[in-house]
Amino acid sequence: MKTKIAAAAAAVLFSQYGWCAQDVMDARSDAMGGTGVASASLASAAWLNPALMSLPEYQTGDAALLIPVLGAEVADKDNLADKFDSLEDNYDGLDAAIDSGDVDAIDRYRSLLLADLKGLDGNSGYASAGIGVSFTLPSSGISWGLYYKSYLDGIALADVSDADLLLLETLDPENPPALEDLTSQGRVIAGAQSELALAVSVPLSIVNMPVTVGLTPKLQRIDSFNYAVSANNFDAGDFDSDDYRNNESGFNLDAGIAIRPLENLTFGLIGRNLIERELDTVESEGVMATYRVGPMVTAGVSYRMGALQLSTDLDLTDNEKFVGLDGTKYWRVGGEWQAFDWLALRAGYRHDINDLTSDIYSFGTGFSIGSGFKLDLTGMWGEDDALGAVLQSSYHF
Repeated sequence: MKTKIAAAAAAVLFSQYGWCAQDVMDARSDAMGGTGVASASLASAAWLNPALMSLPEYQTGDAALLIPVLGAEVADKDNLADKFDSLEDNYDGLDAAIDSGDVDAIDRYRSLLLADLKGLDGNSGYASAGIGVSFTLPSSGISWGLYYKSYLDGIALADVSDADLLLLETLDPENPPALEDLTSQGRVIAGAQSELALAVSVPLSIVNMPVTVGLTPKLQRIDSFNYAVSANNFDAGDFDSDDYRNNESGFNLDAGIAIRPLENLTFGLIGRNLIERELDTVESEGVMATYRVGPMVTAGVSYRMGALQLSTDLDLTDNEKFVGLDGTKYWRVGGEWQAFDWLALRAGYRHDINDLTSDIYSFGTGFSIGSGFKLDLTGMWGEDDALGAVLQSSYHF
């Protein structure tokens, strides 16, 4: 019964907050709105759609080493970190004033602390981060890819209690009570996926039409985080302490297909995490939740016209990160223009059909340095002060 009550409380508390739910960071893909199911480069095909490793243009190409991919995305329109710092300073000021009996200081800090709590009520912030490396070896037969990637996303929020507001509103500076920890809380709830995978792809043919299929068996670790403390002790950087974390490791599987009915037209389909896994968070301040890694199906189309490539991806299933909470479903569109042999320009757009997260716009560049080195940079922005960046380098030989 306790677990059910805690889970229900989590659903109420977190249901109004959305999750980025990309699960994959790749500079070229993110610059093109997050597309990649039918348009990924050889270097990142292993995790975007393993079937692409056996496309005709890659079969006789160079091997690719992508090391590293580094990316992050944040949305903090409410300036949570600064507000919690201010609250802690004013709480400490009020505590010291009460200990010293300074009536004027008590009244001043009481008002400031009350304003801090009211300013925090209903506030939230979002962050995600990812890192990855991969090695891809194409061939005219079986193509191989080996990769490691890790991705984390979560939200921080303020849960302000009426009891604290009433206490501060009615506090008598002439006769104040001893100050105890606030019953208002700061919270971080988050989940992470880390994978070590071997991707395999083979080319087929249906009536002379190229068809490729790919499988990615992988060892997968999932982590759940549920950090909750009194608002006057909140530090978002403490969320990954062992006291607030659960984790488990297991097996999972991705499967993809790519079809090329015309020379410049590619259709792709990828099913990720075909084995559903769930992991309860620890219980923290009476609330717990269940982190979920489940089947996610995305379709994509790519069309190339000379130096220009256009692509679009559509999630066919909701990406529900926590059991009982709404999930995102993205439509993505983007393009790449190979302006020169050494320079590519990219732009894209990402929209959540379920309207849980902000629309994201992206722009990026890719530089080729010599015959074997590439550097890709991407910037992202959107409503609610959403910002992101991804950087990666790759070697081709």
